[in-house]
Amino acid sequence: MLYFSHRMHHFLLRVIGSSQSDWQRDAITEYLTKLKPFTKVDVVELPEGHRGSAKPDLVRTRKDETERLFHNLSKDVFIVALEEQGKNLDSVTFANTIANWSDQGRTVAFFIAGSWGFDPALVKHAHATISLGKQTLPHLLARIVLLEQLYRTETILAGKTYHK
Repeated sequence: MLYFSHRMHHFLLRVIGSSQSDWQRDAITEYLTKLKPFTKVDVVELPEGHRGSAKPDLVRTRKDETERLFHNLSKDVFIVALEEQGKNLDSVTFANTIANWSDQGRTVAFFIAGSWGFDPALVKHAHATISLGKQTLPHLLARIVLLEQLYRTETILAGKTYHK
């Protein structure tokens, strides 16, 4: 069953790492522009926790990144971690799930880990975990895919035909 929503959603993407190339920045900008008529999206890029080390302490790196992801985050935000073992949803189910998560104007924050993944404590603290598929995606490509899926979600919820 399709849930049509006319409520303006607010999404927050808190991501480890920053766009490195023009095509990544262009793709991110394109989807943020497409999303503007439907929803508010804030993207917060946070530095990687390894501090440039080629052989970082993975426990410390993940812990530092987790602290950065949660820093100054409102307590009423619904947290979704993009995680390999997360739930894999088709687009319509994802759209309906987003509508449920953002009921009563709640902000939905999507966390995307850096190259070393999430600290297990973060995954346990998240309200939900989702997967964008079984393949491992670089975190910047995952960000672009997520933005595209959020745009697809908004068109589904608005009854538009983009998602076909």
